[in-house]
Amino acid sequence: MDWKETVTSVSDKVFPGLSRKIDNVVYGNEVMSNLPLQMSLYFNVIFAPFWMAILVLYLRNTYLCFSELYKFIIITVISTVFLLEMLRLYLGYKGNLEDKIPELAGFWMLSLLLQFPLQGLLLFNPNFKLHVIEIIVQSIMFVMLCIQLVSSYCALKFTAAQQAIYFRIMKLRSDVTLADVQERYRVNKK
Repeated sequence: MDWKETVTSVSDKVFPGLSRKIDNVVYGNEVMSNLPLQMSLYFNVIFAPFWMAILVLYLRNTYLCFSELYKFIIITVISTVFLLEMLRLYLGYKGNLEDKIPELAGFWMLSLLLQFPLQGLLLFNPNFKLHVIEIIVQSIMFVMLCIQLVSSYCALKFTAAQQAIYFRIMKLRSDVTLADVQERYRVNKK
């Protein structure tokens, strides 16, 4: 098994169905995923289990040192960050690889409005008393999140522009039917 097949099989196990073959029908434009965003998402998927394990070990070792308020806050923040991270990575993969604007927008909004403040709280709050390894791991996740914010914004802008061009061309052409649009965007036919 070569490297490409290994990466594809691992990615397909993490996010099933995203690496399926694209059919041979030509629609006039191709999927244009954002490479920096995709690389960042890929490294984030690989790094996330180590990050989660280190945060859980940190929590286990320092949980008794916190006051009741900080115990509640840190458990809430860490569990929310874990759930958001899984949802965010799924939306990022799906939106970027399939040029889906709603998924990309959901990924960007979850990253900006929820994950960014929570990751910042975990990294920059001095009351959490992070050790060196936790600071390093959390800093890596925070930097990847910042890269994903910038690159997903660019990907979202580019994808929206491409979709607008596609719809303008579709409006000018009279040979494009509603069935073509439904097939292109996999809209349920009712």
